Amino acid sequence: MKIDGKRPLAKGQIWRTGVADIEIMALGKRLIHYRITKQLGRKGVSSQISGIQAMADYLKVNQARLIRGASNN
Repeated sequence: MKIDGKRPLAKGQIWRTGVADIEIMALGKRLIHYRITKQLGRKGVSSQISGIQAMADYLKVNQARLIRGASNN
């Protein structure tokens, strides 16, 4: 699923919206595990699960910017 026409969602990415930062923890076939925080680098933030398409739509609507690319793990 590509967000801005160029970058597909991938593990390790951090996307910045006007409200919060979203870190992608893992991707499955249909679900995405992510952490959302208003303060980047904060410890103890629980992960959440959503549909990949729902997350892609959220990032597009909120004009998210990729601030860190995918991890190599």
